[in-house]
Amino acid sequence: METNQIIDELKAVAGLEWNPEQKAFYKQRAADARVVECVLMRDVFTPDQMEMLFKNIGYKTQQKMCYKNAAQLVECVEWMTGHYDPNIPPVKYVEGYAYYNGLLPIEHAFVKIGDKYIDPTFERALHRDVRKEMYVSCIELDPETMARYQVETGFYGELYLYDYMCKNQPELAARIRSRNQHNRQ
Repeated sequence: METNQIIDELKAVAGLEWNPEQKAFYKQRAADARVVECVLMRDVFTPDQMEMLFKNIGYKTQQKMCYKNAAQLVECVEWMTGHYDPNIPPVKYVEGYAYYNGLLPIEHAFVKIGDKYIDPTFERALHRDVRKEMYVSCIELDPETMARYQVETGFYGELYLYDYMCKNQPELAARIRSRNQHNRQ
């Protein structure tokens, strides 16, 4: 596994004293983390695709809404692929970390299209050069899994944690689904 400051910090957290369930989660998260680099959206989309996305569809980003920004971009790209341009590479929702302003790693969501990563929140909402930021991916979900997890949990984000629970603590994941179903009724 490639290492960087974020992965070093995830390993350090995993090495702390936790109850057994927490320790297993933190160890798995550190094991799943891998370094990725983001590119600018214009390096992924053609000018026509950018116009379709931002003008015709009206995709917008908001500060402090990375999970929603990433999820909605995945949904827009899926729609574009099915209705506008079937040549867009497969899209995935990504959760991991970004090292923001060189201060500390923050939990963050971004997007993978084909083999390239883009960060709509940093690039569009914060006007940062994503090529200068440090990123780590912990989970990459296809659009169907992302959407199903959002329905099951009732919110954007924290899908790495939910996926971990589904695989390692199914009774806890079932309680979350049940509680969310009850809240929707």
